[in-house]
Amino acid sequence: MYSRLLRNISSYYIFVFSFFIVSQLGKHFFFSFSYLSGIRIDYLAPTIYFIDIVSLPLIIISLVTLFKRFTYWKKWMLENILPASFFIILLLLNLGFSLSKPLWVYGFMRLLQFTLLFLFFREYGNKKSVYSPLLWGLFLGSCFELVLSLLQLSTRHSLQGWWYYLGERSFSIFTPSIAKAYFLGKEFLRPYGTFSHPNSLAGFYLLLYSFILTNKKITNIIFKILFLTISSALILISFSRTAIVIYVLINLLYFSRTIISCKTCFFAKMAIGFVLILFVLGISGDLNSFQKRTDFFEKSLSIIAQKPFTGTGIGSYLIAQHDYPQKFSTFFEQPVHNIFLLAIAQLGIPLSILLFFLICRLIKKNMRKMIFFLPLLCILLTGSVDHYWLTLQQNVLVFAIVFGILGVASK
Repeated sequence: MYSRLLRNISSYYIFVFSFFIVSQLGKHFFFSFSYLSGIRIDYLAPTIYFIDIVSLPLIIISLVTLFKRFTYWKKWMLENILPASFFIILLLLNLGFSLSKPLWVYGFMRLLQFTLLFLFFREYGNKKSVYSPLLWGLFLGSCFELVLSLLQLSTRHSLQGWWYYLGERSFSIFTPSIAKAYFLGKEFLRPYGTFSHPNSLAGFYLLLYSFILTNKKITNIIFKILFLTISSALILISFSRTAIVIYVLINLLYFSRTIISCKTCFFAKMAIGFVLILFVLGISGDLNSFQKRTDFFEKSLSIIAQKPFTGTGIGSYLIAQHDYPQKFSTFFEQPVHNIFLLAIAQLGIPLSILLFFLICRLIKKNMRKMIFFLPLLCILLTGSVDHYWLTLQQNVLVFAIVFGILGVASK
């Protein structure tokens, strides 16, 4: 009876955790290094989120699990003493040459948090007491996001009230620099839900969609169809052109296997994909979007060339970027919209190469599996044109959960 009670408590806790990962409710702390030209920058402000508090027990469990396997890790360290030592030396150099030591410490603690959550779900993610409540929490969270996003889309402003306590920020279609879309001659507010940007929301549900689509462990067909439908709706109403194109690509790759068994089904899906591409071509947004991204791209290359070995330090990229002149009339400071350039600029080339080979070793066994390949493709393609997989809380959390579960196959 006692063990059953513990299982039920843990199941409810996992449900609460997975439901609230869509929330960005938190407290920002602005210090002197959090300002650029006198303007507060959220990316440079250490933040305690509500979900951080909720995730603490999972992190503790992960630490205890690691401690229990101390002998294994000690043996692994001795067998890999040279690369491990090289990694630590490079990490210390990155700290030593960091443009902001406090931001480095905060960024490193964030990386440690997400790594431990990844290890928790890699270890326990496929257990029924974790897997089922996790999916239900994510599903109900997506229902909540869809309702909120549709209301924002129809009213052209945030709702606030009790929605604020679930992480919704205050904005309207008249807010400066707010994300808008133009379709068939009409202006729309791109819904944010509880995310920092519609692109972040789209990427979050694109990754979940690819994970659910390829997941054969989900035997409840109604649940799976509803989850995929809601995720699809959130991707489409985000008006994220990149996410919608990748959404079409993921579906074509997945359903291409049915061309032998049902050619009509496959070509029908291709027709739907063609319609969605036409929908994307009809959307227009920020006219300067391409120029801004190109500017960020060029600045990141200059930063890498300036600090090729040590990098700017974890979390200090925007401080380095701010030294370059602004090309636009309005103040616009964001990380480069490419996770690979962002990582290299912060870590330096040697440490980035070391991490790249480590990640390749981890995913090598699973590359040919559709359940692993499509989520990975989602990260690689969206990460090539945006930064949220490294910078925004909700996206990094769902990244840790999904690939923690998928990583079980490589154990």
